[in-house]
Amino acid sequence: MNNSLKYNLLIDKYRKSMGGVFSTGDLRRLTGLQDRVLLNRRIAPLEEAGVLRRFCRGMYIAKGFSPETLSVRIIETSYLSLGTALARFLMIGSVPAGTIYAARVGRNRTFEGPGLTLEYVGIQDSLFFGYTTENAVRCATPEKALLDTLYFHLRGRRYSFNIYEDIDLSSVDMMVIDQWLSRYRNPRFVSFVRGYLNDRS
Repeated sequence: MNNSLKYNLLIDKYRKSMGGVFSTGDLRRLTGLQDRVLLNRRIAPLEEAGVLRRFCRGMYIAKGFSPETLSVRIIETSYLSLGTALARFLMIGSVPAGTIYAARVGRNRTFEGPGLTLEYVGIQDSLFFGYTTENAVRCATPEKALLDTLYFHLRGRRYSFNIYEDIDLSSVDMMVIDQWLSRYRNPRFVSFVRGYLNDRS
């Protein structure tokens, strides 16, 4: 069996369990090739054949990859939020196709690759909470997705939806919102959220 076919079969074998996302480190472990130059030579035919595509430095995607898995593999200290989470919970209709929104500790980051843009908004470490984890992917709860959306709206971020008309709040636990607001040190934001919720009740 030639090397290209062998590595193709390896990718196919682990594609589903890896969410179709492979880092350079993953490929080193799968192929047993530690030398960077030799590894790149083995990856090149897989790219030419469309088995793998380079998304960004050190990260490759296979057919049927999970954008959500990719987002958390690129920045592990992150969780899906804003429009991506709101849409997942059917709190809004949809978000722009080909874009995943997430929150991360640190500054804003954007990664663009084949057919997909990953947008990370930066938050403080103290605000990294309010998410659940499924299949190694963190996603904000409805309450935290709403708080993140309002938080960045107040900081000037604009969305493809209207925060006053397009967000369905029926799945939001107001007691949880009230509890979590105590973690925010910005009185202006707390006042804004309370006014927003009062207007929507």
